Amino acid sequence: MNQVEFEGHSLWSAVNELRENLVRADQVAGPEQWHVLDQVRFDQLQYVINGIRARRPPPEARAAAVETLDRLHGIVSAGANELREFLTDRATYHLAKAARLVDEALNLVGPTQQQRQARRVGPYPGRQPPPVATKPPPEPEPQPEPVATTAQSAPQAAVGTAAAASGSHGGPHPRSHARHAKRTHTRGVAIAIAVLVFMAGLGTVVAFGATGGDSSDGGSGCTSLRVVTTASYRPALDAVADDLANGDGCVRLDVTVADGRGAESIVDQQQAHVWIADDASWLEQYEAEEAEEYGEDSDEADLSYLSLASSPVLFASSPAMAASIQQAGGGWGGLAALVESDQPVPIVTRDPASTGDGLAALGGLGDAVWDSQGMDASALLLADAYRLHRTAPDVLTSGLAAGEVGLVPEYVLGTNVSDDPVITTPEDRTVLMRYSWYETETGATDPAIKAARAQLLAALTKGSSADAAREAAHLRDAQGALPEMSDADDTWVGQQLPPANPVMDAHKVDHVFATWYAADRLADVLVVVDVSGSMAAPVPGSNRSLTDLVQQNVAHLARQLPSDARLGVWGFGSHLDGARDYVIVDQLQPLTPDHRRSLPQKLSRLEPRDTGTGLYDTVLAAYQSALDDAQPDVPFHVMVFTDGLNQDDPDARTADELREGLAEIADPDADVGVTVVQVGDRSTSRLANALEPIAGEVVTIDSADDVVASFIHLAAGGLHG
Repeated sequence: MNQVEFEGHSLWSAVNELRENLVRADQVAGPEQWHVLDQVRFDQLQYVINGIRARRPPPEARAAAVETLDRLHGIVSAGANELREFLTDRATYHLAKAARLVDEALNLVGPTQQQRQARRVGPYPGRQPPPVATKPPPEPEPQPEPVATTAQSAPQAAVGTAAAASGSHGGPHPRSHARHAKRTHTRGVAIAIAVLVFMAGLGTVVAFGATGGDSSDGGSGCTSLRVVTTASYRPALDAVADDLANGDGCVRLDVTVADGRGAESIVDQQQAHVWIADDASWLEQYEAEEAEEYGEDSDEADLSYLSLASSPVLFASSPAMAASIQQAGGGWGGLAALVESDQPVPIVTRDPASTGDGLAALGGLGDAVWDSQGMDASALLLADAYRLHRTAPDVLTSGLAAGEVGLVPEYVLGTNVSDDPVITTPEDRTVLMRYSWYETETGATDPAIKAARAQLLAALTKGSSADAAREAAHLRDAQGALPEMSDADDTWVGQQLPPANPVMDAHKVDHVFATWYAADRLADVLVVVDVSGSMAAPVPGSNRSLTDLVQQNVAHLARQLPSDARLGVWGFGSHLDGARDYVIVDQLQPLTPDHRRSLPQKLSRLEPRDTGTGLYDTVLAAYQSALDDAQPDVPFHVMVFTDGLNQDDPDARTADELREGLAEIADPDADVGVTVVQVGDRSTSRLANALEPIAGEVVTIDSADDVVASFIHLAAGGLHG
């Protein structure tokens, strides 16, 4: 099956159409239809399709490949058609048929029911799932001894786990604690196995290479160094491979290509000595995970990586849209304003779960307002971008519409900086992909492996070999400068770039994944709402009360969370239930169809009344309730909406007493976050001090837009953090 036939297959466009129709269906579906929409497991389907597309089958497997891809296309197209029919007549049975067709497509590629369940209940980003037994893949056939440098490639398992590897910004150094190959992410493994089973059916050869820490290379006197890297960095390794193999040290590179969230599991399977990721944000995510597993003060969480090369993310658009961006400011801030305008501009990227450029691009868009307007505004911007976002495997060849803006890394331009579409460099900041080197603990004590790592690192970072490697992959150096030998006028967008954004931390990565993938929004949420009389006042920028806006957005939050998430709602004042200051409006429970249907009526009980405000007593009770109800490996978010007063409540707890009470029951091992959302410009210092024992936060809002943004941020990973 040749590249043109594979890349041009109609399956890929059918998946995009299914996604677009599903987004539109979600916008028009009624509350009674939401539970049916939840059954359309598009996130899982997209994961698997991305894994399939990451590796073209060999010519000898053409017949099987065409048959399977054609069958998948027929099923996916039928699902897209059902959703299109729903948009016309709003009949629920079209949604049910679409859900069944997506299940049929998933069944076709072979994962077991247990594996599908692992995907459906997948962990919140950064959390370790419970073990799921899976059948291991068969042992690979022994490979013939290579004569020259090996370059074995596994499929790019661009599906799977919650983020990748570790890292601080220091350079690599010898250490006793490095990346732990023993760590397993079942959800990623389950999906990766499904993809590998499919690829095996197409006749694709998966070369896992050697295992263990043995540095010998078949008695040849060379050291075999196992490297997992991204597809876009592979040319850089190819550029230095011959010199390393023929040099005095004789290092032979055993290269496996793996991109995106699935790369971490491939590093484990391969027992790689080196992992080179296409953006340091994957490593930041892994570092956060390690810190959580070992404790913030643990040496095992103090991991490091080194930036090797970089590629800026650029804008691709029609000439008219390029002019609109320029008029809006010429940079990421201007693009953000266009996305949130009355005529929102659609964004096109590659899939953020399976490509570093997709993740960096969307994270960079969110960053455009993070510093100036805060986390909530960033979450709101990403949510707006998601509604019209289109995923394309190759943004430049996908046929950008006149009103779309593609976000593309510079390396894809090669030597062709075209006027169609127009490529422009953002003027306010540079979103920089940082290709980063990370050493695993495999072979860490083997002198030959240590020497081989040092030789490869030197080849990629020093002298003419480093320039040649970066130019082969069309990458800049770690600081954003061009290779010395490049002709900047003909092959690159320009010598100078604006200052670069910092590396995305784990929280920002979570924002992207939780916005784009429903499974990443798994959480338990308790919303606690002040019902004192002051909450009836209109919110600035709106003629509606805060209570009304909270009711509306709790219902919207319920739509954003997956069915296995749990949601509960309290109202609080003073002595609302005997001596208790709060009442349970909606019991914490999974978002089943019945729960979703009954929620609007229950929320109508959140009416302002003539009562005091037992804020401090309620915060303590809500935190204790969350500790009691928390589930292993599922984050619990408590969000309290109030005007910030603690008054007219006989015998009410003081702020100091709240602090003491929280300190007594605080559980640092529990993943429970508490955020108090306070309306108005009243001082927050006393309340913030009281929440310190549990690392709680106080967020101030002063407009209706802030209310909406705070709920979107909650859905995208929690306000706390």
